[in-house]
Amino acid sequence: MDLSAWLRSLGLGQYEQAFRDNAIAPDVLLRLTAEDLKELGVVPVGHRRILLDAIAALRVSASTASDDAPDAQMLSGSPVDPIGERRQVTVLFADLADYTAWGQQLDAEEIHALLEQFFDRADRVIQQHGGHIVRHIGDCAMAVFGAPVAHDNDAERAARAALAIQAAMPEVSERVGRPVGVHIGVAGGQVVASRTGSARYSEYTVTGNAANLASRLTDAAEAGEILVSDETRGALALRFDCVDAGTLDIKGFAEPVRAWRLRGLRPGAREQRPFVGRRSELRLLEAALAACHETGRGQAMYVRGEAGIGKTRLIEEIQRTATQAGFACHAALVLDFGGGIGRDAIRALVRSLLGVEVTSDTEAVRAAAAAALSSDFVASEAAVFLNDLLNLPQPPELRPIYEAMDSGTRSQGRQCVVARMLDRKSRQRPRLLVVEDLHWADQLTLVHLAKLTTTVAQHPVLLIMTSRIEGDPLDEAWRAEAPGALLTTIDLGPLPLDDARALAEALIAANTAFAERCVERAAGNPLFLDQLLRHADESQAVAVPGSIQSLVQERIDRLDPADKSGCASCLSARPALRKLGSSVSNR
Repeated sequence: MDLSAWLRSLGLGQYEQAFRDNAIAPDVLLRLTAEDLKELGVVPVGHRRILLDAIAALRVSASTASDDAPDAQMLSGSPVDPIGERRQVTVLFADLADYTAWGQQLDAEEIHALLEQFFDRADRVIQQHGGHIVRHIGDCAMAVFGAPVAHDNDAERAARAALAIQAAMPEVSERVGRPVGVHIGVAGGQVVASRTGSARYSEYTVTGNAANLASRLTDAAEAGEILVSDETRGALALRFDCVDAGTLDIKGFAEPVRAWRLRGLRPGAREQRPFVGRRSELRLLEAALAACHETGRGQAMYVRGEAGIGKTRLIEEIQRTATQAGFACHAALVLDFGGGIGRDAIRALVRSLLGVEVTSDTEAVRAAAAAALSSDFVASEAAVFLNDLLNLPQPPELRPIYEAMDSGTRSQGRQCVVARMLDRKSRQRPRLLVVEDLHWADQLTLVHLAKLTTTVAQHPVLLIMTSRIEGDPLDEAWRAEAPGALLTTIDLGPLPLDDARALAEALIAANTAFAERCVERAAGNPLFLDQLLRHADESQAVAVPGSIQSLVQERIDRLDPADKSGCASCLSARPALRKLGSSVSNR
């Protein structure tokens, strides 16, 4: 295994020397833990998660080797349970359209070249979004999100991957010299994940209705169409545009299955949810907003809390207040997947400042860049950095200049462009900038945010950032990069019992014994409470919805393999899982 090439493929080539200095050979690599990565100098949590996911995928690949393979003795450290483990996953099938007809029109070499281009692009997208490629079946790629490593947003990862595969088809078409289309199916649910096969051949795969349904949805989808299951659509409703595709009679399913057509992201779209409690925290944010408006000087606010504790809901409320006060609002997410596809938080903020969405086509983005340069929002000599921020190809006259720059020069140039844009834009109207999920941020994003924290202090701009407490990246070293900046930290704890009851009553409009059981089980975590009330069966004991199971599984997958094996029974035993979900919400 070429360790250097592997690190570079993950976009983490900067750690190559550290791995060499610490004698990290391929057999050692498979046994690395999160603590080991910290000792190696992998500080950003996002980088550690990328590496841990990639290492887990290597373990799974190794587990399919034959018993007499050189690495066979290392398989005892694999996270894959040979008996199988029950997991909440999202399954994706991507199938080329009209492949059968092509088989009659093209020779074998042309078909091979077509499949090679399609699988190369689709597999790269799947891995960028944290998915595991299960297999290629003819002209179809099957991937699973949530196994062998779970994340708290596997449905979103699968949906974004489906959209990215669809968006890549024009590039594939250009390379093979003919129009290529793809139809995709996505479905989520409970599966058993394991190595399956015989003594001579086995593969890591998932078994269950989610896989069957995703395959059938793919068959039902037209060329250029993405169909998602009803359960998956529920997990995507906040951020994705889904249109009812009606019910489908699917072989193997006793009842018609409702399907939804996934059309794209819905930037800025929010589900109306009740706002309960958090009055003191909201008043702090409102006071900062008022001070920014009155003095023309901003500051940075930092909201921390565990997953599901209500950070985003608090941000939504202050955004509503800011809009009413005349602020223009710009928001971005730090994603822990999709590295290298040009949709990081800083670039998303720049697009928002220029009035274009992350999904806007190249022509719209190019027009926005031209307008920014002509209106002096961006200095003409900084066009090369604006192109970089907007992922626009450098024109011939600027390409040699850009390629001659080192990464530090490029980063500093991008920072200056953002600072000037904020200066010019905030003269027109005060601004609220929101950057969520800093616990996933890489070092470049953190450096840029440090500069941004200093910049907003000079302009009528309020910056609000959020993070989980575990993995908080704003340490002393980061704060030293933002000298003189005012940073106020707000830590969110569990909702008090009275507020939790008020939230439950607002969600189901009844104060029942069932709601009280959900309140007790959620232990003050608003997301847990919301999901329990929405998905649990009132006639039964309080179950754990799939979204919460994913959060629990994500935490378990962070454990070392030996520790994780001790928790495996918790995931297959429903009562134990209910207790575990409650204990996680208390952390």
